[in-house]
Amino acid sequence: MNRNIPKVKMGKKSVIITIMVLLLILIAANYIILFPLNIQNPSLWIYIIIGLAVINVILRLSKNKKIQSLASKLLMLVITIFIITIISSLPVFRSKAYRSLINNVEYKEFNSSVSPIDLKKVPIIDDELAKLLADKKLGEIPALGSEVVIGNMTIQSVKGELYYVAPLEHSGFFQWSRNKQGTQGYIMVNATKTNDVQLVTKVNGKDLNLKYLNSSYLNDNLKRHLYFKNPTGLYTDYSFELDDEGNPYWVVTEYSRAIGFSGEKAKGVYIVDAQTGGTTRYSIEDTPKWVDRIQPIDISVNNFNYWGKYVHGFFNFSNRDKLKTTDGVKTVYYGDECYYYTGITSVGKDESLVGFALMNSKTNEATIYNVAGSTEKAAMSSAEGKVQNLGYTATFPVLVNIQGQPSYFMTLKDKGGLAKMYAIVNVEHYNIVSTGETPEEAVAGYIKSLQNSSVSGDVDNTGISKTIEGTVQRIGMSINNDESTCYITLSENPKELILVPTSVSKKVPLTKEGDKVKINYIERPNSDIIANEFDNMSFELK
Repeated sequence: MNRNIPKVKMGKKSVIITIMVLLLILIAANYIILFPLNIQNPSLWIYIIIGLAVINVILRLSKNKKIQSLASKLLMLVITIFIITIISSLPVFRSKAYRSLINNVEYKEFNSSVSPIDLKKVPIIDDELAKLLADKKLGEIPALGSEVVIGNMTIQSVKGELYYVAPLEHSGFFQWSRNKQGTQGYIMVNATKTNDVQLVTKVNGKDLNLKYLNSSYLNDNLKRHLYFKNPTGLYTDYSFELDDEGNPYWVVTEYSRAIGFSGEKAKGVYIVDAQTGGTTRYSIEDTPKWVDRIQPIDISVNNFNYWGKYVHGFFNFSNRDKLKTTDGVKTVYYGDECYYYTGITSVGKDESLVGFALMNSKTNEATIYNVAGSTEKAAMSSAEGKVQNLGYTATFPVLVNIQGQPSYFMTLKDKGGLAKMYAIVNVEHYNIVSTGETPEEAVAGYIKSLQNSSVSGDVDNTGISKTIEGTVQRIGMSINNDESTCYITLSENPKELILVPTSVSKKVPLTKEGDKVKINYIERPNSDIIANEFDNMSFELK
């Protein structure tokens, strides 16, 4: 038996109510999703397309054919614009635009622009170890440790010292609901000293209450708080930083897309007071000096790789002159400036370095140093091989200038993640490796290796030869991997430490307090005194 099933028709009022309900659902969903209301945001377009598709389905139940047709055409128009924008953003059509995303790339000589190593400012702690030390500090206060966890750590220069800083975050919803006034402060871990870990709960005598956090809920959530300040902005890289007085802020990069839906480029920052929620937008040029990072690492590296990839446009299938960054990136400081360091290899030749790049974290400018040599991974393997009997692993290296030589400095950690030794590997000659229980020992052994190698002729051309004479006030010796180093202070300048490898002279291990000595060394800015000649004038040897 055949039955005619009647078509369901909706009146005008019912259609309007249904669409209004749908819009309310979309608005409520956006409170959670937080889509930036920006035409450069592809997610917003997808959101609109889905919404229009649902509305089209609803309108098909109405009696108004004209509205149905109009809604259908609007949906097709939006889809067409979306697809055209995606296609027109492809590198095959816009390779020059992709290559110009980075402001400026220049080439420099290594020795003339990278200051010699200052051991007091070389980071010996990486993110993993900093987190471990911070967790240990928090664990000293059980009542606090049950309520909060350590947030993401950001390395920053604080009053001339390098610190990892991280907020105390709520450990869950119920912890947030019990402490809506905020968490009690933040953690600081000195990147150059393993024994300097601070839990900061007061600034200028006032208790800290960090209310606006990634772990907060509802309108106290950092991302939601910033979103409702400006829902059209595109934001990334929510970094926790301190001002010159130690007050906690969030520094958030606002970016734009210069090539359709692609080509991310920073255009300013929003600084959010972690306690009050006060928010201020700054252009790149007007950003306060205490802010270390404006350009996010991922955007900087991607834009540099576009610059290296499209050197001869998109159609360069032979890979002629193409460059790309190595896998690792490290935040480093030279003077007062913050940079992102990464090695550079030729496309198709990943096993060797052709140079390295320093990308300024504020200006979107990059400097390339043409130094052929080993990649960071190869250097890490060399350092680990030096102490393979101990089973230590190397951290990702920091590039430093030692005696005019580009050198990798890294920390060697045990299986528990604790720093045990330090290693230095020459970039151009990765078989030149030195390790030590202190950075000073590692440097002393490294210089000795340089002097005994084929590159020793280049070493002494980067500083001024100096000679000092005096009376030994204190002397001590350190032995590491069959390499011995004496630490000497002279009565004439007791605060100045002199490192003397025993290989420099047979008289070194026989020296004692009160002896008259003569020491020759190469003077360089920010460098310790490391002897290359030594004579004890209190006695003679045959």
